[in-house]
Amino acid sequence: MMRFIFTLSLSAIALVFVSISDAEAKYSLCNKTSYTLSAAIGFVDGDRLATRGWWRLRSGQCKVVLTELTSPGRYFVYAEGIPGHNGPLRAWSGETPLCVENSGFFSLRNQEVCRDKPSEQRGFFDVEVTAAANGDQQTDFVEASNFTVYSAEVAGVQRLLRDVGKSVASIDGSLGRKTRALITAYRKEKNLGEGAAAIDDALVDALIKDANARDAKLGFFFCNKVDQPIWSAIGQPGPNERTVAKGWWKLEPGSCAKVIKGELESDHYFVYGVIDQPADMERRLVGGDTALCINAVKFDIATPEASPQSCDERDFDEAVFRRFNIGSASSATFDFQPDMFSEPQPVVSAADEASE
Repeated sequence: MMRFIFTLSLSAIALVFVSISDAEAKYSLCNKTSYTLSAAIGFVDGDRLATRGWWRLRSGQCKVVLTELTSPGRYFVYAEGIPGHNGPLRAWSGETPLCVENSGFFSLRNQEVCRDKPSEQRGFFDVEVTAAANGDQQTDFVEASNFTVYSAEVAGVQRLLRDVGKSVASIDGSLGRKTRALITAYRKEKNLGEGAAAIDDALVDALIKDANARDAKLGFFFCNKVDQPIWSAIGQPGPNERTVAKGWWKLEPGSCAKVIKGELESDHYFVYGVIDQPADMERRLVGGDTALCINAVKFDIATPEASPQSCDERDFDEAVFRRFNIGSASSATFDFQPDMFSEPQPVVSAADEASE
């Protein structure tokens, strides 16, 4: 059976920090994108590497997130778009996995708590703070359009209007006639005040609420109806006869997780799961007929239907996924039930298979 390994080299990371207390120092995060962001930061707190978040950053908004630690050294930063934005999750990320909580404000000083919970990790990017910063550090989240703080605010409203179904021609950060008309109409629709095309907290809050509510009804969900944790994966049909397999989501008993966001575009998907067992035993989902490539750690692997190479030749493992037809539905839920899994059986290693 595959073993799922998620490691954090925390001792090595911590050595690059120098911790001081300075009431005047501050670390700010600034959103110069058209996405409403949830942001987090990693830093040394005493003798531990801590993470703190989530701060909601509207487009064009900056916030002070640390006042106690802005000494020269390495910090870690991460941000992701809110669920209500159309399309795949947009993230400003890096290669250092650190612990977060998936909702609400958090402050974590123990990075061991998420070691075997990839859904509670995010990949942070590092920021080197130098003495030249004089205790003040600002990290900007940007995108290719290179918005200013003001144009980002306008672009953010344009994006949210598109997310809630309004006809926005382009997200350009320009408060033109069409954008003003859409803002005015939306404010009237939500009783936010008629006539003025004002961008204020009430407008943005209403747009975010609407966008997130729309997203909550769409997507592909896994639910665990088994009394043990399940490691789950999904195969999503893509263009050019390529199926993309993604995993892993760890589902605790009775829990659910959204594994594809937004309106579903295919009439079928492929599902796979392994019940969490001792390392020498395995219980896999049965009833499948589609072999896809997977990996022992988090993966996102495209598998052409007529691939000239096997998964083994590509240095991947192979698993047999189960097809799940959904027709024309825009959202779907797959329930993992106890009778869908094999009985516990000893793991057969690659060496054992080769000797048979």
